[in-house]
Amino acid sequence: MECVAWCVLAWLTMWIWVPGLRMLLLRAVLLLLVLPTHGQDSVTEGPGVLLPLAKGACTVWLAGIPGHPGHNGTPGRDGRDGTPGEKGEKGDPGLVGPKGDTGETGVTGVEGPRGFPGIPGRKGEPGESAYVHRSAFSVGLESRVTVPNIPIRFTKIFYNLQNHYDGTTGKFHCNIPGLYYFSYHITVYLKDVKVSLYKKDKAMLFTYDQYQEKNVDQASGSVLLHLEVGDQVWLQVYGDGNSYGLYADNVHDSTFTGFLLYHDTN
Repeated sequence: MECVAWCVLAWLTMWIWVPGLRMLLLRAVLLLLVLPTHGQDSVTEGPGVLLPLAKGACTVWLAGIPGHPGHNGTPGRDGRDGTPGEKGEKGDPGLVGPKGDTGETGVTGVEGPRGFPGIPGRKGEPGESAYVHRSAFSVGLESRVTVPNIPIRFTKIFYNLQNHYDGTTGKFHCNIPGLYYFSYHITVYLKDVKVSLYKKDKAMLFTYDQYQEKNVDQASGSVLLHLEVGDQVWLQVYGDGNSYGLYADNVHDSTFTGFLLYHDTN
């Protein structure tokens, strides 16, 4: 009985970890040990004979129940770093990332050496004609004018390469539209002179010179006119019969000149 009590005591000490309950059970076991027992120290040698048990022998052996798992201990200190492993194989290329922001403009570099001349390019298409429009005349009077109010026929030709001036009528014919310059320089003798420049039957310019007796005088005029194709320009004496002192001889000239300044581009 004493052996059993000690075994129970050991078991309780191991498994019952609640302090109050453990103490209560401990007192109960001690009480059992104090109570007197009969025949606990002998065994029957024969019929009706008890033999004493070996001192300290326990008639019943109770195996202990496995203990309750203990709490996890505190983590240990970090171990030393291991030796570096062998270099692995090169991995596959990663995906292309998004385009970054534009960086600041760098400093301009030093100018490099001049390169070799390139190969000549192909010949271009023919351009527009570089033709220069020409229209000009310069004529003179060969005799005295005696008839007023009709075109004066200047028959002395200084220049009329384009034949735009008609010597039979005394008129200039416009063949190229544009801006023209006209001028005349006349000699006045024996009578007064009244000369007008006409365009399309309309007087555009008037010149009057009063004759000085026993003297030769000069008169002139000039004007810019815009002409269309077909327009005509000429000089004629206007007024009564006393205003036709227009004169020319071997030493005195009366001239009429005109030429194109700018042709129309439209």
